[in-house]
Amino acid sequence: MPRSEHLLNNYRYCMVKKKLDFAASYRELEELSAWFERGEPDLDVGMEKFVRAQELVKVLQERLQEAEQTIQQIRVTSERRPSMVSSDEE
Repeated sequence: MPRSEHLLNNYRYCMVKKKLDFAASYRELEELSAWFERGEPDLDVGMEKFVRAQELVKVLQERLQEAEQTIQQIRVTSERRPSMVSSDEE
């Protein structure tokens, strides 16, 4: 199996649960945002929600960075692989 395919398969395997976590985290962040947009007046609750939103943003950013790194690894690996097209077909 070429290295780029191995990286992609490994990425898919590792991300099954993280994908669900990403989607759930994103939904929770949207819910927190909606709470703030409603202008709720409870400062203490607002502070708790703000802290939670910051945690979610960090998790989501890290997850996106992991995906970007995997994409870069796959690109670099596939660029190194010799072309499968023979010189007669070019």
